[in-house]
Amino acid sequence: MSRPERSKTDSLADEDHDWGLQVVLGLELPESCPCPLSKPDSAVQDVHNQIVDGVCRAEVRLEDERNGGRVSHTTNQVDATCLCVAFGKVEAIPRIRYADGPNVVVETYLQDRTDVSELISELNSVTERVSLKRLISRGEDGSMESSPATVDLASLTAKQREAATIAVREGYYETPRRTDLDALSEELDISKSALSQRLNAVEAKLASAVFER
Repeated sequence: MSRPERSKTDSLADEDHDWGLQVVLGLELPESCPCPLSKPDSAVQDVHNQIVDGVCRAEVRLEDERNGGRVSHTTNQVDATCLCVAFGKVEAIPRIRYADGPNVVVETYLQDRTDVSELISELNSVTERVSLKRLISRGEDGSMESSPATVDLASLTAKQREAATIAVREGYYETPRRTDLDALSEELDISKSALSQRLNAVEAKLASAVFER
């Protein structure tokens, strides 16, 4: 769903809106991803970036056991596969909380649940996998309140429940992950693509429980 372009005079309009929906997402970047976050030589602790004229310049703080951390500067040409472009389509500002190999944890703030669904849709087109780790809304008194959702497990097939149970048990949804699709598919004695389809179905039903409330 496209959004209408805003003029410069609209820049203060968002002050009237509450961007009080905190969203934390786990992303798995594809091997072909041009983003420097997809191939760090150590775990990423913090990122600040600026995009000017289609060029992304990032300041990346990396873990370093010898001196407690080091800072790296990267320059990358922005294209349609960049994470920042996906976030920009819903006017969201990503904050990288953690990155290690292809796994990235991102925090952002949105106005409502429709924006969350749209953002996940945009990210699905440029990542291997998107998982919703946390969804917290701001209460009327300004406090942040978690937004739990009840999921009817009867909506899952026996195979989907089995796949999800093993994935959680083995640490597939942890950050960093303790296992991968190859190991899980071998344990279940099914193909990697079949396992991916089952987990995608489970995640889709979980997302529906959150967004269709």
